[in-house]
Amino acid sequence: MHPAFLFLSIIAMLAVGCQCSLPPLHTDNEINIVSYNVHNLFDAEESGKEYPEFRPSKGNWTKELYAKRLENVVEAVRSLSSTEANGSNRCSDPDILCFQELENEKVLFDLAGRLGHGKLRYWAISGPEESIIHTGILSRFPIVAVHSHSVTNAWGLGILRDVLEVEFECGGVGRMVIFACHWKSKLEGEAETEPARRAAAALIANRIRKLQVERPSVPIIVCGDFNESPDEYLRVNRCYPTAIMCSGVGVPAMAIEGEPLWAYGSLDSVQDADSILSADSVQDADSILSADSVQDAGLYERIELYTPWVEHPDKFSLAYREKREQYDGFLLNRSLKDGIGLEYQDFYVADAPMLFTAEGVPREWRGTDGYSDHLPVELVLSVVEGVR
Repeated sequence: MHPAFLFLSIIAMLAVGCQCSLPPLHTDNEINIVSYNVHNLFDAEESGKEYPEFRPSKGNWTKELYAKRLENVVEAVRSLSSTEANGSNRCSDPDILCFQELENEKVLFDLAGRLGHGKLRYWAISGPEESIIHTGILSRFPIVAVHSHSVTNAWGLGILRDVLEVEFECGGVGRMVIFACHWKSKLEGEAETEPARRAAAALIANRIRKLQVERPSVPIIVCGDFNESPDEYLRVNRCYPTAIMCSGVGVPAMAIEGEPLWAYGSLDSVQDADSILSADSVQDADSILSADSVQDAGLYERIELYTPWVEHPDKFSLAYREKREQYDGFLLNRSLKDGIGLEYQDFYVADAPMLFTAEGVPREWRGTDGYSDHLPVELVLSVVEGVR
């Protein structure tokens, strides 16, 4: 075990037996959470699982290039402190970082050594082990429970990446749950891969429902690379249901294979946790709702979450097939606007010039320099006095 970190099992929910004292909150009473798809970040030690271009034995990937990539990731993350919209020129690193497309724990540790000034002492990483790339989390807040949820694959789409569920102890404001995601890409076709994204969304919806029944006031955040935008259903011309469905759009009672997450443009419009059904009606956390049960409106209240992208309609986090997309981001439950504990404050998309090409799209790593084909995004929560 790496001595600077607390090991957390990714196989089952575990309580962490660490007696570490909580570091103080920022003086401005904010908690900053960053999500960043770093696009295939591999270390310089060959295991045989890497993509060919990242195998040192091929001569194209070296310790020096790996160190350069780490530096560039840190530079991209820290650029969020001085985004044009932010304007706060914060000097602090984020409190929680959610990365996508990491090779392993070593990469996570190496990033922690360059970020957080030694405060990012807690970590978690997703399964399955056979996956080439993973989702990882670094945090200065103690992690008290972790679960790497397997997404059922019934469509022959290869290995589907796990959903990483992590619970944090945030000092005097109580606990918070984050679902860190990297959903199936569209490389094998948009419609063809949608069932895999819907399966991940259904799993998360079912977990959120159970959490909100058991702990109605717990703040819940879904974040990561969703590989679809909050308004995806409109972008595909309503041809088929998507994993994230936008509110206010009439959906026929056709088969929704797996339950979607519903993205709302206002936290005030998101349902209260009290409207969720009782615990007796909630399915087992590891099951996915069937199409029949989803269509029966009497069985459950749909999971409604706020998307901060509505505040930045002209921004994007990825240029995919010449389209500017809002794939990376956060979805928030109503507890983040109930006047106590953690409250939603702001959302930022990195806009530092060095992150872009001359054509205005993210400058991905190519050979010896660059960043990622994605931009880092940041969620800012304010801390309101009081305990839930």
